[in-house]
Amino acid sequence: MTQAQRKVLLVEDDPSIGQLYAIKLRMDGYRVDLAADVATAEMLFERSTPDVICVDSRLPDGSGREVVTALVKRGATVVLLTNDQEAYERPPAGVARTLLKTRTTPSALSRAIGELTAARSR
Repeated sequence: MTQAQRKVLLVEDDPSIGQLYAIKLRMDGYRVDLAADVATAEMLFERSTPDVICVDSRLPDGSGREVVTALVKRGATVVLLTNDQEAYERPPAGVARTLLKTRTTPSALSRAIGELTAARSR
């Protein structure tokens, strides 16, 4: 599978952060769906079956951690994005990678997704 065929669902309630990440991922050849809440994320997950889902740990209509747990149970590869040190140190079971948002540039997120998708395709 080429990188251009890889789909990313980005769940981020801060529009400026979400757009920065999405722009970089699209520049790197990923197809990106962007959701700002749990309800939209669930709908987009069903519709597009993404290769990787990046989820903010705090969302306006629910806990990102709960969404992550539900998605992992459904076989999704999940990256948890958080500013919460506890969530970073103790992510929900099955999370492929946890990144601190304050230290994660759009390029770093793209690299992490590239590493995960490369490992999955082996």
